[in-house]
Amino acid sequence: PPNLPRKEDASCAAQIVVDGPDADSHNILYSVIHAINTSKKELLITTPYYIPDHSLQQALVLAALSGLDVKLLVPKKGDSLLVSLAAQAYFGELLEAGVRIFQYTKGFIHAKTFVADRTLLSIGTANLDIRSFDLNFEVTALLYDESKAIELANIFHKDLEAAEEIDPLIWKQRSKWRQIVERVFRLFSPFL
Repeated sequence: PPNLPRKEDASCAAQIVVDGPDADSHNILYSVIHAINTSKKELLITTPYYIPDHSLQQALVLAALSGLDVKLLVPKKGDSLLVSLAAQAYFGELLEAGVRIFQYTKGFIHAKTFVADRTLLSIGTANLDIRSFDLNFEVTALLYDESKAIELANIFHKDLEAAEEIDPLIWKQRSKWRQIVERVFRLFSPFL
């Protein structure tokens, strides 16, 4: 929102977004897609689970194709092989569009954050997965503050030091068997 009221002693403007299976709309999903669609330069996203619905996947693809610098940080080794395989089934389309995907190698990264244009940041409980958007009770804080967004962007870039970037050319060359397995698990991704 462009005209949030701000108290003089407040450190930044914040908006709390809640969602759950009892909600009439997908509040957190809509706020993420709105942030993606209104970004002009950069998106920095960290999530332990990336199993998007169609609208989120297409928003990220369109953002990258539009020239935004989109970086996605996920764990290299997840806590569930099935979920990791399902998530990886979405990577090819993102990589082809120009999204840069990094896999965190220093353990399991559990942060759920994004920074848009270093002016808006989100920290919360929601993963970028169908389960968080449809089945779980989740809460996210959106902070409209440049200094805090820059601080979180710096943390994101520090985390990238312990990550490996997926090379799109190498990704395309993974075995056909692996690609088939990923696609099978993608079919079941709404249940994971």
